[in-house]
Amino acid sequence: MDFLTLKRLGDDIAILSAHVDAASARLLDLIRRFDAEGGWNNGFRSCAEWLSWRTGLDLGAARQKVRVARALPNLPRIAQALARGELSY
Repeated sequence: MDFLTLKRLGDDIAILSAHVDAASARLLDLIRRFDAEGGWNNGFRSCAEWLSWRTGLDLGAARQKVRVARALPNLPRIAQALARGELSY
């Protein structure tokens, strides 16, 4: 592969990574809202338990996502950087 093709591939990776990070911010916002509204309170003991069941995440990872989702409103600069794809989860 020539240099320009490799550079384009690298650029595509960086751009897609920023999109993934921005999507993670959106996901965390949705989790926070779902948790706050008690959307999980239909037979599950916690939002993390529901998230693990619904998405296949390990329960520990689901707990971490819920914890971060709850914390982000108190960390607006971090939340904004994540939403812009400038910061990874």
